[in-house]
Amino acid sequence: MRTPHTKKLISATLALVVLACLWFYFAPARVGGATTYVVTDGISMEPRFHSGDLALVRSQSRYAVGEIVAYHSKEFHTIVLHRIIGRRGAHYLFKGDNNNFVDFEHPTASQLIGSLWLHVPGAGAQLHSLRSPLLIATLIGFGTLLFAGAAFVQKRRRRGRARRAEGATPHAPALPRRRTSPTAGVLALGVIALLPFAALAVLAFTRPASALLPFTVPYKQSATFSYSARARSGPIYPGDRAVTGDPLFTHVVGSAQLHLAYRFASTAPHTLTGKAALYASMASSSGWKTTFALGRPQRFHGDSAQLSATLDLVSLLALVRHVEATTDVSGSYTLTLAPHLSVGGSLGALPLHATYSPQLKFAVNQLEVQPAAAAAGSSSAALGTTPFSSSTRGSVSGRHHESNFLALGPVRLAVATARWSALGGAALVICLLLAMRTLLRPRERDESQTIRARYGRLIVPVERVWHLPELAVIDVPDIEALVRIAEHYERSILHEQSEDGEAFWVTDESGQFRYALSPRWSDSEGDYPQAPAEPAVSEPYTLEFEPVLSAYDTRSAKESIAAYSALEEQDAPASPAQSSTPQREQWQTGYEAAETYAGWRAKGFL
Repeated sequence: MRTPHTKKLISATLALVVLACLWFYFAPARVGGATTYVVTDGISMEPRFHSGDLALVRSQSRYAVGEIVAYHSKEFHTIVLHRIIGRRGAHYLFKGDNNNFVDFEHPTASQLIGSLWLHVPGAGAQLHSLRSPLLIATLIGFGTLLFAGAAFVQKRRRRGRARRAEGATPHAPALPRRRTSPTAGVLALGVIALLPFAALAVLAFTRPASALLPFTVPYKQSATFSYSARARSGPIYPGDRAVTGDPLFTHVVGSAQLHLAYRFASTAPHTLTGKAALYASMASSSGWKTTFALGRPQRFHGDSAQLSATLDLVSLLALVRHVEATTDVSGSYTLTLAPHLSVGGSLGALPLHATYSPQLKFAVNQLEVQPAAAAAGSSSAALGTTPFSSSTRGSVSGRHHESNFLALGPVRLAVATARWSALGGAALVICLLLAMRTLLRPRERDESQTIRARYGRLIVPVERVWHLPELAVIDVPDIEALVRIAEHYERSILHEQSEDGEAFWVTDESGQFRYALSPRWSDSEGDYPQAPAEPAVSEPYTLEFEPVLSAYDTRSAKESIAAYSALEEQDAPASPAQSSTPQREQWQTGYEAAETYAGWRAKGFL
């Protein structure tokens, strides 16, 4: 049984839960909440955001690449809403989806406000219109009127309850409390349990489950040059062999073996095929230049390739002398080794087409061929690199669907997971509600049993209630109306069960009020149970009474008392004691029956 106090407690708990949810999800950061309202301006985030849109962002403990995040710009002194595209140490790199450049300001974590939580197109313009003084004054006035009206209505209700309490009949029988089923309490608990899942569903279904985001897959290409040459015996080269980094003296070395090692590296899975060729070019300071191939192009599969070729120094110097003799111009010469590598295939499910052409230069004269890096000094070695190795980095770009996440305090939940969680949780709560409703549902009882259980203190079972011709039979629509009539007239409710059906009665001088449970009761007066005819009076001064009190006796008790008194005043014997024995016994029985009825009625039994 739920009391008004329990109802108020449930209502207050439900209101607190709703207010707590609203505060947790929508309270602005300026008043202690975790949500910041940002109105967009500009075209940098089109087509997803337009000017005048409202973006709700919530602070997080960490932010990932691909998230749309708002940050405080120290340069523009405003809030910028862009997408994170990378990190550089403690700084974040931002870029607008519609921009072809990266934000020049790289904010730190302390400047970040929050990640996008909810996007409401066009709502920002409406918020700006709400700031007008006239609208604010109108809203304040409307709220004041509502508050005053509510207070006035509450005051009138209190006065009405006080007047009804003062005018209540002190001797009215107390009605039993209506027993309520636990359905209302179960439903209230179910609503409270459904609120978190409903809020999660609103959050999950108001934003897309995934976003099409740009991404890049980096890779690295590297090449290493090496050479070697056999020399004449002598003290010039250890072991009579020149190796990578040694100058090639043309008087002791006639040719050199060139070698190139190529490698492709990436953390993403890749499948590659390529083509590699080694070329050499000879150029003069006078402007002359020629290029020639060192061997035939080679194809390779995989992420590495090897190239080898022979450089004929004798032929190279002969070419130089021929050019100088022909042009009669001398100068300095540079030999450049320039391999050409092209690769294709797939890299991280993206197509790849890349080329690479590292270079290695030598200074050439009639006496030696010397690597250009060694001739210029060892500055490269000071940097920890070698002039015979080079590398380059590249990347391929694409777009892919990436799951969006909901930030629920310290928990980050994928939108798709949140949707299934909300639907599954709501379905589970509903199933539990149905199960509890089935377990707690009271046994089905007919209406008669329900009425007797609820108003048993007011009900008196009788065998028959006779219809009194001088009183009208008035049917009431429900048992509650009959209870109010019994309370008003301070009468008991008579419960009649007969072959004609079942009914509850309240009898008073103003009428006979009936609530019939059986449809067999007829609406015509001729079919009502009629009181038996009055017994005939054989002599003028004789009045017959039945020894058993019947419904007819209850109807004519007052008339019986009046007739008995009249007989005493006429020529009949002055008292029962002076009359004959049979007549005295009949009068005495009728008189006692009438007094019994009057006593029952005075006590409220009839």
